Amino acid sequence: MPSCTKNYNCKPPSLFERITQKSNPELTDHNLKKCLNLFDLTVQGLAHIIGVGIFIMTPGVIKMVAGPGLVVSYLLAAAVIVFTVVSYMDLGARYRGIGNAYVYVYASLGEFAAGLTGTFIMIEISLCLAFVAVGFGQNFDKYISDGYAHELQVKYSGTFLPDYLAENVNLMAIALIIVCCVINCIGVKQVAITNTITVGVSLLTLAMYCVISLIYGSTSTFTDSTDPDTGRGGLFPYGISGVVTGAAITVVSFAGFETLVSLSAEAKNSKRDVPLAVGLSFGISTVVYVCVTAAICYLVPWYTLTESTGIAASLEAHKLPIPKYIVIFTILLASASVALCTLTTLARGLMVISEDGLMFKFLSSVAECSKVPVAATVTASSVIIFFTLVFSYKILIHLVSGGTLVTFVAVCFTLVVISYSKTKEVVDESTGLVPNVPVESSEDAGYVEGQEWKIVGLMGVYTKLWSFGILLVHLLKSWSFWHVRFPILVVTGIIGLLILTYIKLNYHIQPQRDPGFVCPGIPFVPAIGITLNLALFSVLDVTAHLMTIAYFGFGTAMYFGYGYFHSTITLRKQKELELTQNDENDEVVRS
Repeated sequence: MPSCTKNYNCKPPSLFERITQKSNPELTDHNLKKCLNLFDLTVQGLAHIIGVGIFIMTPGVIKMVAGPGLVVSYLLAAAVIVFTVVSYMDLGARYRGIGNAYVYVYASLGEFAAGLTGTFIMIEISLCLAFVAVGFGQNFDKYISDGYAHELQVKYSGTFLPDYLAENVNLMAIALIIVCCVINCIGVKQVAITNTITVGVSLLTLAMYCVISLIYGSTSTFTDSTDPDTGRGGLFPYGISGVVTGAAITVVSFAGFETLVSLSAEAKNSKRDVPLAVGLSFGISTVVYVCVTAAICYLVPWYTLTESTGIAASLEAHKLPIPKYIVIFTILLASASVALCTLTTLARGLMVISEDGLMFKFLSSVAECSKVPVAATVTASSVIIFFTLVFSYKILIHLVSGGTLVTFVAVCFTLVVISYSKTKEVVDESTGLVPNVPVESSEDAGYVEGQEWKIVGLMGVYTKLWSFGILLVHLLKSWSFWHVRFPILVVTGIIGLLILTYIKLNYHIQPQRDPGFVCPGIPFVPAIGITLNLALFSVLDVTAHLMTIAYFGFGTAMYFGYGYFHSTITLRKQKELELTQNDENDEVVRS
């Protein structure tokens, strides 16, 4: 047992020390089965990305936000996210444990920031899954049960629920979540097998849809359709602002690559396979989004689409019953697959956070027979069912994007800090504690004492600078772009570039041990990701902004109400201190 009074900082930590104490993900053994290869991981990403974007979200965003310009929106969203993708690829290869933004923030910014991020991500993923489940239920009710499920829920739900909740009851959405919960409790390999089948069927169906669009569609439908109710028409009926807003909303469509890094603990070779799977799933899904979105708008006038059921309705308009039912089957299958792999991600995230003591401890238990976090899976499913009751489809479509963009900002920020930090190099792997006296290492050359906190401060200034600059430009919409708003962006960019250049010239990136993938251009590439994600976040609906504030409020309450007192790191230090004090008291008695 090491002596806390001599070598290790085991004294009761102050408030600042406690909220900034860091974890080392490499020391954690999650006791999960390593059974996923590159193909399994790529399929997991594709199942999530393609299902959410094409089958659930795209028709509604075309009709309500961007029109045919959504093709450009997807390209813009992909261009913005690519900087975040390479950041995830680096962090996913850097740690062998379960990888997600929470883990990365805990390793770089400390416990309080991790608690906020973890709570934030869990709520965001739950809302995303509720959104998918509601879309599944709407498609099933319209095309399979012919409205009968809706009649049942309206007839009986009002007897035990208030009217504002009874209206949102979606029986098939609830049934989907229950089925996904059961499959996830059986094992993650079964999830991967299910998603492999789903992705194959989805890609074949989408290819069929694109061919049908080429045969039955026309260029006039794509470019010249005018909504008789609003008078909007052309390729960009909602203007450039609609295209940008469409990009901000559809960012969540690409969020499936987070599923991959969250499964790194179950990958056979995480350092190689996780970065490759992230890149492959992102690239393939971008091509699919652009092609299918163009095919939808080429086949039918954009204003005739309906929310989540628009793809099937476009075939119905051309009286193509067999392709329509093939698409309906695929929509239901893909939606179920998205729900399945999203619940997998959510349950493992809850497990990791609870293992660290920042959420309720019972969520960290893993079933002996299946090596699956059953308690976390069941709890997550219950929360998702609650969200399907509280929020309608139209509200959910605005709520699921804001949190994703803020999470992307946190990941890019974290990569910069971790790249300049040597925390994992000095952790004593036998105890999990950070010695007061730094461990001697040949990699210390060029390291400035405390440089990671200096990087936190500088990147914090950079992020605040761009947040304020983008907010100012957004508030001054009525002012001249070239005379007022553009100069603000130029000045903000110059100051930001000076901050990044100062970091690059004065601080040294710490080398990784056995790197699988290294993000190029640190700190510039992650910083660009921060800026672009903030820009997209600024154009979202005010509902998304308010919900984001609510996330942070709930996360703060969760940390200081539970995590602050049950943190695994704090409890371990307290135990070490008690044992040392007992040993010292025994020595006094013996003397």
